Amino acid sequence: MPHSLISRVLLIGAVALHSALALAQTSAPTTDKRLPINVSQAEKNQMLYEMREFLHGFHAINIALARGDMQSLAITAKPMGALLERLPSSLKEHLPEEFLQLAIAMNEALQVLARDAVEKGDTRLTHENLAEVITYCSGCHDTYRFNVVASRARK
Repeated sequence: MPHSLISRVLLIGAVALHSALALAQTSAPTTDKRLPINVSQAEKNQMLYEMREFLHGFHAINIALARGDMQSLAITAKPMGALLERLPSSLKEHLPEEFLQLAIAMNEALQVLARDAVEKGDTRLTHENLAEVITYCSGCHDTYRFNVVASRARK
């Protein structure tokens, strides 16, 4: 396997394992053990906006998939992955390397989703590709939380 594929498979496995362990809990945890990412209120608002946009995108992708409209699915999926391009550099500088790697892998998975939907038109494969993308979302939500702090305390 090429190195990037091996890295991607390992990353997916780690994210899936972390998500599965989180789901295995029988009750809500009393403490939030996710890793904090210190951000300003404006940066947190930006991230929450991006997350809502992902939800809207996933909704549109599911509608397109249900209709068999792979072209619309691809048009929706392609720009969704450009999260890191949309974030201000001040925020990107404070994101953990593993967070950045999840974002890069999710972008790659969204590009594969869009490409395969149009080129192969296989709804089963498209569902599998979509599930991979959502694995990155779940893994990130299970691992990180945004902690609002004063700009001087972010370091």
